[in-house]
Amino acid sequence: MTTALQTLIDHIDKLEAPDRVALQKQLDEAGVLEQFDVWRPQPGPQTEGYFSEADLTLYGGAAGGGKTDLIAGLALFAHHKAAIFRQSLKSLKGLIERMNTLMRLAGMGKIAGNPPRWTGPDERIIEFGHLSLPGSEDDWQGRDHDLKAFDEGAQMDPRKILFVLGWLRTTRQAQRCRGLIATNPPLGGQGDFLLEWFAPWLDPLHPLYEKARPGELLWAVFIDDGDTVRTVWADGPEPVEVEGELRTPKSRTFIPARRQDNRYLGEDYDAQLDQMPEPMRTALRTGDFQAARQDHDWQVIPSEWVELAFQRYDAGLDADKPMDVLAVDVAQGGKDKTVLQPLHGRRFEESIVRKGADTRDGAEVGSLIVRERRDNALIVVDCTGGWGGDTVGFLSRENSIPVEKCVFSAQSGECAKDSRIPFYNLRAQLYWRLREALHPKSGLGLAIKRSSTVKAQLTAHRWKLKGGRILIESKEEIKERLGTSPDEADAIVEALGWKEKAVFRKVSRTERKALAAPLEDPLNGF
Repeated sequence: MTTALQTLIDHIDKLEAPDRVALQKQLDEAGVLEQFDVWRPQPGPQTEGYFSEADLTLYGGAAGGGKTDLIAGLALFAHHKAAIFRQSLKSLKGLIERMNTLMRLAGMGKIAGNPPRWTGPDERIIEFGHLSLPGSEDDWQGRDHDLKAFDEGAQMDPRKILFVLGWLRTTRQAQRCRGLIATNPPLGGQGDFLLEWFAPWLDPLHPLYEKARPGELLWAVFIDDGDTVRTVWADGPEPVEVEGELRTPKSRTFIPARRQDNRYLGEDYDAQLDQMPEPMRTALRTGDFQAARQDHDWQVIPSEWVELAFQRYDAGLDADKPMDVLAVDVAQGGKDKTVLQPLHGRRFEESIVRKGADTRDGAEVGSLIVRERRDNALIVVDCTGGWGGDTVGFLSRENSIPVEKCVFSAQSGECAKDSRIPFYNLRAQLYWRLREALHPKSGLGLAIKRSSTVKAQLTAHRWKLKGGRILIESKEEIKERLGTSPDEADAIVEALGWKEKAVFRKVSRTERKALAAPLEDPLNGF
């Protein structure tokens, strides 16, 4: 993606020598370049954030990425009226000290007062506020600023942020307006709203996740559903009809920044972050907005258990085992994906994913299965809704390759091992069996190839009791709630569900009889 800064540089490079001299003279006379004798954005994310054209930018992620300095630089050198917020006034102290240092170097005076404030020539203003107390956002009603910056925005109430942004405006010609949320990842559930507001960059389950690039502009409108504020994404800045009302989308972007992007912090700071407990340590070091996400009360598989499975894979568990099962989730055309999930012993290898458009019929899916199958592995195909029927026909009837069918909506007939509560259907059984197998005390020690998409899909499923039985969300309900299909997670539970049959199938006939025979009564004959 071509950045705004790069576009400017390319334009200047193409200027003739006399035009370059004239441009330099104009900039000197206007004092535009004087700021860079005092402060300039560091190359990389900070520069990208400074020149970003987005109406609302999420900046940061990892600790030490230069968030404070970006806010300071924008307020002092790029905007006329700025309002900067933190959750409490006391927590603004470090930011104000940094800005006062820059202002002293630039001969701009200093920030003072309670609440803190700076007034400069030509009606320039920098104000500071907090949003911690009930109704604190009301103090900012009707007060226009061309920069509204929220430092550590994950700690704030999303409705208060949106309320304050309602007066992001200016009457000055050529003065741009922007909202900036600079923050570390959410911790303990606080700030999870950012995962929805900037989902194309942060949520592996979002349909735009694979397309959205850091700094790229995407267009959206906020919708108030009463309990929550959600986002509707649009194709561009043109007005769109949303729920019967014509709305004008505004641009958003996410610019990730790490400690390595900040030349003023070194490995000593990394060592300090290493002292943090998990999952805070991983969230602050990597900037992963999913790392410290709080699990839902009715989540089937805890995030921590998935992470343990990733660690066992990284440690090489069952790396030398042959393929036992190849599970297949079929998408013949459409937006969903065809997924092949190999299971080697207790080790789920990386799933093989193809676009639905590239697997349009049973022959194409079947040919992909034949190519990826190893060690005479048992093939199981998802036939829920009839989508896998053509693939089964291609393999079994046309090529005499045995195939097992998985129908998630079928009856279960089994119960949870701990509670003995019956399952509503096979889908509930398969996902609950994976939950049981991933339990740290199960002793099974499953290993899963690390993937943000797989983790997001496995931890997305929720359960409830219906008629005294365990019911888990259907694929259609997941797609409606999240906007994408949990194809890779479905393939994983399929593979585990047929693991025992695959092992039984591979042993000799004599061993099969021994495994199938009832145990002798040790008291017989006494």
